[in-house]
Amino acid sequence: MKPETLHKILEEDFLSKDSKEKLAALYDKISCKEFSDLLDANGNQYVEFVQEGGGVWGSALVGYLYGLEIFGIRFLKVAGTSAGAINTMLIAACKTKEEAKSEVIKGILFNWNFADFMDGKPYVKTTIHAMLNNKNFIKINAVLAVILMLILVIIPFAVPSETTLRAKLLFLIPLIPILIALICLKKLYNDFKKQNSGFNPGNAFLSQMKEVLNNFGIKTVAELNKKFIQKENELGLHYRYGNGQEYYNKALQSIESIKEKNLEHIDSTRYKIFYESSVNNDYYKNNPFYQLKSEYVIVTTDINAKIKVELPTMANLYWSEEELKHISPAEFVRASMSVPFFFGPMQKRINKDDDSVKYAWKFWMNTKKEDINPVGVFIDGGSISNFPIDLFHANDVFYPRMPLFGVQLTSDSDIASEKGKTSEVILKSPFSYAGNIISTLKGFNDKTFLTKHSFYRLFSIQTVNCGTSSWLNFFMKREEKEELFNRGFQAALDFLNHFDWEKYKYERMMLSMKEKKILKEEDTPTVG
Repeated sequence: MKPETLHKILEEDFLSKDSKEKLAALYDKISCKEFSDLLDANGNQYVEFVQEGGGVWGSALVGYLYGLEIFGIRFLKVAGTSAGAINTMLIAACKTKEEAKSEVIKGILFNWNFADFMDGKPYVKTTIHAMLNNKNFIKINAVLAVILMLILVIIPFAVPSETTLRAKLLFLIPLIPILIALICLKKLYNDFKKQNSGFNPGNAFLSQMKEVLNNFGIKTVAELNKKFIQKENELGLHYRYGNGQEYYNKALQSIESIKEKNLEHIDSTRYKIFYESSVNNDYYKNNPFYQLKSEYVIVTTDINAKIKVELPTMANLYWSEEELKHISPAEFVRASMSVPFFFGPMQKRINKDDDSVKYAWKFWMNTKKEDINPVGVFIDGGSISNFPIDLFHANDVFYPRMPLFGVQLTSDSDIASEKGKTSEVILKSPFSYAGNIISTLKGFNDKTFLTKHSFYRLFSIQTVNCGTSSWLNFFMKREEKEELFNRGFQAALDFLNHFDWEKYKYERMMLSMKEKKILKEEDTPTVG
């Protein structure tokens, strides 16, 4: 970042005083750092980027994105779930890969009125608004209901009855609110059922997302794929040390260096096989961009097939090749952000007779035509994978050319609830017990991966604390969005300040060698 660019950024109104002070303090250190070995003609450095879902906390993701982009970081691969899926789609759709995109995305999110996406019955929006603006809403209404019932129960005993009929009628008074409550619950259930088990159909969001993509000139999945997905030399990038055999030579030198530093932990036979295969790897010797590809991935969950779905990678399970030439990629995002019960699940009828669909089911699911599901039923991808960092984990790493960055979202209440949990806290009541079970199962795929690959926790991932805000606060004001943006921005600066690219490459190769069992696991219990 040039000094004149810094001065311009420090004058921006949307940055808080704390953000400006942190940027000014860290500018010199971050500006001179290397973050990747893949660069474009403008000197931008390319990374892979994964964003966690978090409802309306998406503004924090944009702030994080902004923090990365002002220091010349760009994105070859992007992935996300729910709110992360929205940002992923916007990164892929707007401008070119060389251009900064966060200011455009910020303008879109800040101009959106999230409450408009609640397109269900009016009483749903009113009730949720009341609940979000009063933390004791349920408790207060429960107390009022108990008091009302007590009053109604006392009335038959307190009021004198001149006749038996009147006495019987007085004893029926407590049943009136119960009858009203049953009628209301029946209406709620019927509305819920009509809207496919979701308080909000989600059509308003889909329409808004389509409009945004249309403004970028993206009307179909085929158009977006053609724009964003590129391979190898057509990416127009160059390797930091040269586009000849420099990458290949540096990789071999680094592999040998790791062996020298960890000689007592190396399985010599496995290492010899690995090194010889590297020496004879003509693909990388002749092309430092071998297997490089730009791509975007949106994660959702199909509760009919009971699988995690990666779009557009697995799109042919549900959409034919011909359909992908006509549908908007906004449908992928709508599928990913279908928060169960809050939004109705998105459904897609499957054409079993289409050749591309039949092949996809055979390829991905080993399923015959007659066994293909008639419909895909999509709910929030976060139910299985809210932070799909495993998507870009490559087992067969020759030598890292770019890092994988990830951003997660949390809050004060999440942090407090995770600190000092004892068995007494977890088993305090059936509700807390059930809550901990659901919390464990949610995103189990991600947690399993990160437990096995602790490398990413240490070198790739930054968490943004979204404070006291609720991820379901669809009535968020602009000031709250700006606060989240600044929290994400400051988290990005902290991450860039501590990131060490050379250390990352070394430890990533150590992880690769552990996965190939070149490093003896019993000697290196903490590697990975």
